[in-house]
Amino acid sequence: MTTHTNPHQKVIAAALEDWWITTDPLEPFDPDTVADRVELYLLTAGYYIAPDTGIPPMHTPAPPSRTSVAITTLLALACLAGGLASMAHDHWFWAIAGASGAFMLSFEVRDELAERRTHRRQGTR
Repeated sequence: MTTHTNPHQKVIAAALEDWWITTDPLEPFDPDTVADRVELYLLTAGYYIAPDTGIPPMHTPAPPSRTSVAITTLLALACLAGGLASMAHDHWFWAIAGASGAFMLSFEVRDELAERRTHRRQGTR
């Protein structure tokens, strides 16, 4: 009968075997020493040990898509066109609102493009 063993279980088994071989059998069993040995083996094997806080691990968000950048750009242009049309008809409140919207959306476009450029340089498209 073959059992499937996970890699971390093999590391723990090696740590326990090492502790068993190198420890005097007449010494009392010390769980802290065994825990230290297992932790050392896991860390040197590349495992990261952290308490389970119930919070899911953070993932790197995906960069904004081309469609997202295009839609934001289109909205900025629409706001600008609306503001210019309102200014032509002497509706100054709407002209200011349109210009403000275009101004804020242009910063959003700039940030989205910068984020896409950063992801592209890191090689995570």
